[in-house]
Amino acid sequence: MLTRIPCTDNTDCFANNDGYCVCLMSNDFNGRKCPFYKEKTITETECTLSEVRLLRIGRKDLIEMYLRRMVDVQK
Repeated sequence: MLTRIPCTDNTDCFANNDGYCVCLMSNDFNGRKCPFYKEKTITETECTLSEVRLLRIGRKDLIEMYLRRMVDVQK
């Protein structure tokens, strides 16, 4: 069974889906902030830059491989 970890602190995090973290198995950071937190807009920008770089160096195969994996996971 998949455990859903609530996350109400970082609603703008890329891993936050309807108030739950989709990446971590625990939200106990011993009183510290989540070390995994990253804003959705920053993540989207970094993904775009990575895609541009992969295309520039001729690695379209990697983009296709990861897109295929994402589609398989969503099925």
